Amino acid sequence: MSAMKPSSAFVLFVSGALAGAPCPGQQLPDVASARVLTDVIVLRGTTLAAAARCDVYVSVPYQLLTFTANTDRMLAEYSVSMTIRDALGNRIVDTTYMRNISEQSFAVSRGTTGKSDNSLRRFDLLPGSYTLETVVSDVFGRRDHASSRNFSVGEFNSAPVELSSPMYVSQIEQRGNRYAITPFVGDIVWSHDVQLFVFLEAYLSGQPRSLRYRWTLTRSDGRQASSGESDVVRCERVATQSFFPLHLGHRLLPGTYVLKITAHPVSGEGLTDTSIVEARTERQYVVPRSMAADVVADLKKATRQLMYVADQDQIDAILNAPSEGESLSLFEDFWKELDPTPGTLKNEAFDEYYGRIDEANKRFKSYNEGWLTDMGRVFIIYGEPYTIDRGMSPNGMSRIVRWIYPNVTFIFEDTSGFGDFRLRSGLVGSGKYRYQKQ
Repeated sequence: MSAMKPSSAFVLFVSGALAGAPCPGQQLPDVASARVLTDVIVLRGTTLAAAARCDVYVSVPYQLLTFTANTDRMLAEYSVSMTIRDALGNRIVDTTYMRNISEQSFAVSRGTTGKSDNSLRRFDLLPGSYTLETVVSDVFGRRDHASSRNFSVGEFNSAPVELSSPMYVSQIEQRGNRYAITPFVGDIVWSHDVQLFVFLEAYLSGQPRSLRYRWTLTRSDGRQASSGESDVVRCERVATQSFFPLHLGHRLLPGTYVLKITAHPVSGEGLTDTSIVEARTERQYVVPRSMAADVVADLKKATRQLMYVADQDQIDAILNAPSEGESLSLFEDFWKELDPTPGTLKNEAFDEYYGRIDEANKRFKSYNEGWLTDMGRVFIIYGEPYTIDRGMSPNGMSRIVRWIYPNVTFIFEDTSGFGDFRLRSGLVGSGKYRYQKQ
């Protein structure tokens, strides 16, 4: 695993970048639930001896903004009002700035690719606990979107080795002796398919030395979910900037994790002494819940529910995978193949299929869950019937329901009188769900 060290102490931060992109079946919020993301990265200051430098990022998803057409461009404008309060509620920072966006693509301006506009402001803050309050005001849409997060600023007290808080990075590009990085703003990691890196600074107060970073992702219950380490980093100046990739190796289930990073000394022979921790730092790593997350909360059940869209060997492969993470990977890969619009946030086939299962459970529950009933099966595969006819059987002993579609009619009969309608004709045994664009 490589650790990239800029030859210059200056790193160019790129704004207007993605704040995250969805994995198959796991979408970013729609306009109603999308929100402003913020991030605070704490680094050792250079001006006031006791103060730390705080880089405050604000990421505004295009879904929150109203764009207006101007010749061949789509334009948006918004203001950011930022307030930082200390633990007593005192206002330490109060600032407002404007942002303008110009996009050529109408689809991109609608947020279909998950693009966000990122901005950065820097402040010097003394050690302590703070609250960042952010209000984004959309000029053309005349709507406000608020966000709040708590953060702490620790002391940099000239220990032999100290670390900044880590930043998630989704892209790194070398430009001469500088690196341009695309920040992944916030703790919420929407996509397993985005290759994330970690950026951090190491500060020395003594002699140059070599370090290796070890990292772990820990679940809320204390169990380790993933781990790894960087290559050796040679620290020869007061501040050394490093990047290393997060290779998870498998999917993570929704939940809150803690990324813990420790720095260990490396001998001249290249041996890492893990018994010595020179410095440590950490931050949250959140895999959010969504419709897809709710579906895969019971992954085995969600996999069994593939019976109306998948072949049995595909279902068995997911169920019999060596680990839960590998099962989730196969499950998501299956839906990725069926995504009718892979370049957009939504997987319409996934949403429709499990939306129909949810609706079937509400409407057709009998002795089994609705998705296991005959009516549920037909509804999931074919959707709403064009016409429904109701009547009695010729002998008057049972109720008959006909679901009429353009090319097929299904006849259900309830002989019990308790709404347990059984399919009597119409369904082809190999019938499978297929997404059809409306």
